[in-house]
Amino acid sequence: MSADLRQQPPKESDRTWVIPVTRRDLLSYGGKLGLMATMLSAAGVTFACGGGDGGSDSPQGTATSAASGDGETPAAGTPGAAAVTAEPGGEATPGGTLTIVRATDPLNLHPGMNSGLADIATNFLIYDALVIHGFDGKIYPALAESWESSDDGTVWTFHLRQDVRFHSGEPFTSAHVVDHFQRWKEMPTSTKIALLDSVEAPDDYTVVFTLKSPTLVFLNNISQTEWAYASIPNMKKVEELGDDYGVVGVDGTGPFKLEEWVKDDHITLVRNEDYTWGSPIYSNTGPAYPERIIFKVVPEEASRSALIETGEANMNIEVAARDVQRLSDIPGVTVASFPRLSSNHIGFNMQRELFQDINVRKAIMHGINREEITQFVMHGQADPAEGYLHPEVVGAAPREQTRPLVEYNPEKAVQLLEESGWTLGPDGIRVKDGKPLSFTLYLTTELHEQINQAVQAQLREIGVDMQVRRLEAAGYDDATKAGEHDARFIPMIYSSADHLYFFITDSIPSPNTTFWSDPKFDELFEKSQTTTDEEERIKTFQEMELYLLEQAVVIPIQHLKWIFAWDEKTKGTTFHNIHGIYKLMDTWVEQ
Repeated sequence: MSADLRQQPPKESDRTWVIPVTRRDLLSYGGKLGLMATMLSAAGVTFACGGGDGGSDSPQGTATSAASGDGETPAAGTPGAAAVTAEPGGEATPGGTLTIVRATDPLNLHPGMNSGLADIATNFLIYDALVIHGFDGKIYPALAESWESSDDGTVWTFHLRQDVRFHSGEPFTSAHVVDHFQRWKEMPTSTKIALLDSVEAPDDYTVVFTLKSPTLVFLNNISQTEWAYASIPNMKKVEELGDDYGVVGVDGTGPFKLEEWVKDDHITLVRNEDYTWGSPIYSNTGPAYPERIIFKVVPEEASRSALIETGEANMNIEVAARDVQRLSDIPGVTVASFPRLSSNHIGFNMQRELFQDINVRKAIMHGINREEITQFVMHGQADPAEGYLHPEVVGAAPREQTRPLVEYNPEKAVQLLEESGWTLGPDGIRVKDGKPLSFTLYLTTELHEQINQAVQAQLREIGVDMQVRRLEAAGYDDATKAGEHDARFIPMIYSSADHLYFFITDSIPSPNTTFWSDPKFDELFEKSQTTTDEEERIKTFQEMELYLLEQAVVIPIQHLKWIFAWDEKTKGTTFHNIHGIYKLMDTWVEQ
């Protein structure tokens, strides 16, 4: 059943505020809360390290076999995945409702239209794509049974399954693949397929992609688990609804159908009883076990934890760091945290006159104490950033090179500001030409508020006034695309260094909401996408990271961790350090 989202409930008002908190206040608050141990060995949790070696999609004439998974292809730049698996707890049985709480609601369920994490997690369940990452970081069949590439790596031919239908009953054919990729080229995330020259369907179950040049990352970029952008919708439904597709209706081939969507409250998905074409990365290839999945939108951290504590929800996929210990002490609740590839950071709007001064940007970089934030705000559930890219990502620059660029050094920060003529005013805020050194940071969630409360206190000590404005997700998205912000905060999560496309000129205004346009950075990114030498590709990403930090366009804060909590009724879930809950094919609910 389609849900018309044009009839939406009232939204919480935006807030703009300044927190009058000092470093002493922050330390006192953190000391009272205490530090919490990372729950890496909670009851009922095992860790499995996959065999992915971070190899590349070969540009040579390779072939991947049918759904047995033999000859699976490593994903370029993807590290060996570490997964956390809930104990099976007996024989899986179908039925029941799996209720999951999260902080935000999707904006649009048209794959490729939006890069929001809630959109992506939902699209994993509604749609399928040609290929998918396994838990070992390698690529396996999904809607495509097999594929091969030409000797020069520019032509890729995919052979599709012939037993797939959309939720509406429409047969899945190559025409749907062609339609989606042609539309995707006009979407905000189209940089993922910038090298795609043409896509054709010689028959109903064959698709041929022709690239402008060979690349190491084609299979990686069109896998569903590269943020679900390559998920295939029903072209007839897309044509029927136009711009309303993904808002008032959807039609995919995935294990769950959209039943109801009440904006900013909940999404209900119902099991696709005809689903028998699941990828071999799962033990269960369909249908899924739960009869329904309900995603509840609960912005408040304490409320999300309370719903797990009272049994009103089965799983919390955004557990607050401060609640880890309390939840882990509750009988029947399991909590696990583990690293995820993330770069939680502040990005400046480079169109602002204030941020034309690189000394201001660098001073803010050196004015932030990341270790303090990790201990007293995140309770140890993060790793202080010593660079931009997560150190486990293939292509991350050596930390000995990045560390001096981001280190906490308030004396250096003050020196940089004074060199640029910013002098202390009577209220402790620096001024220049009669204007205060003040800017407003846009963000969306309670956790982001808490992190930036600490940042705000630290920056005031060097004479910088950072105000914070929290918006709901849709308002934030619109405002940052329009360039209304001075700076914005994003908890960036990614699978490879390719996500640096967020900062190239072609990605303005979205996802490049820094509005930074730099020919050198653009050239480096193009080189990373077109080289067929893996060593050169890695070196290029390292150059890009170093240049991004040298220019201080973004201010990395932390590498966050996944923190999940689930009840004893929830069985068989395998979480992933990149994509979290994936497609939930092996998950079941004890009745």
